[in-house]
Amino acid sequence: MRFFSFVKIGFICVLFFLFACSEHSSTVPTFSVDVQQRDSIEHFFSGYDYVMLETNENALLGNVEKMKVDSSVIAVQDKGRILLFQHDGKFITKIDKLGRGAGEYLSVEDFCVKDSLVYILSRAQRRILVYDWKATFVDKIDLDDWYQHFEIVDDKLMFLSSENSNEKQYDFVVFNYAKSEDMNMFSPFENNEGITFKNFTPFSGTFNGGYYVLRPFDYTVYRLSRTEFEPYCLFEFNTKEQIEQGAALVDLYDKTSNKNVVQYLGSYEEYNGSIYLTFTLFEEKHGIGTYVYKVESDGKNLLMKIYENFSDKYPYISAPYGVYDGAFYSIRPALDILNIEEMYGLSLFHDKGLTEESNHVVFFHKLK
Repeated sequence: MRFFSFVKIGFICVLFFLFACSEHSSTVPTFSVDVQQRDSIEHFFSGYDYVMLETNENALLGNVEKMKVDSSVIAVQDKGRILLFQHDGKFITKIDKLGRGAGEYLSVEDFCVKDSLVYILSRAQRRILVYDWKATFVDKIDLDDWYQHFEIVDDKLMFLSSENSNEKQYDFVVFNYAKSEDMNMFSPFENNEGITFKNFTPFSGTFNGGYYVLRPFDYTVYRLSRTEFEPYCLFEFNTKEQIEQGAALVDLYDKTSNKNVVQYLGSYEEYNGSIYLTFTLFEEKHGIGTYVYKVESDGKNLLMKIYENFSDKYPYISAPYGVYDGAFYSIRPALDILNIEEMYGLSLFHDKGLTEESNHVVFFHKLK
């Protein structure tokens, strides 16, 4: 995962230290992650808030695929639908336009919410469709190539990403959608591989003028702006297996499936002088788990695994979808929450009237 980054003086000190000491100091700062290390969850979070989403027949969620939060809305993708909620949980609208007609989309690869508009990317149509908060179709943006992810920068520019799967053979494109022209292209690749990764997203947070971005099977965090694409920092993992450098993505996917290796990075965030990184890792005895890695301002490294141990202070923690206002946000079905409460003798949501038929609950775990 990925949205608002706050660069503090403490992090600059960490980077300075790493530039001075790392073997990779001639390139970018490098962080070594010991995947066997475990630290208390209390080093990572200072508390949590939650939002109980409104329950009605139009707003009920099933299998959440993506989720995005900004200052005005909580937006959730449930298969081919995008549901919008206010920050108090009140249901706003549902965009459910799968189809082949005018103003409809064939698929939802990605979506963005900006300035009371919802942008939906349909890779099959090479098009982004735009709707207002009444779910009314208002515009379309035609693309001249295949893309898997995007972010709206302003009322003219957007960043597009392909994951080595387009005809231009550039992974990132700065696109002026007001003029329908490419402004810049970055990260060239040799072959159009035609592969996408369901749980991967390249856009991981903002800095002044651009986005931190990621690539599959690449442990580097890059900075993407309108005019530049450059490595920013690098992570190393002491997993049992390692990624074969230079191999095609489709080959890497096949070789690393159900292997003890990090396939790609999740969310990268700088907050309150510390670095936060999430990633997933497969273990033979436990399956796929989500990890949170932290580097504090003094260079201390910390690592925790979500779900591994129950915490009475953070009983509802789950894998985050992104970062908003200094907090990991995640979402859980009502039944999961009630099962947790029954298992551990809790009653917070039961006392608030949550039932098995209730809608999901959104959690904001505050970074420490």
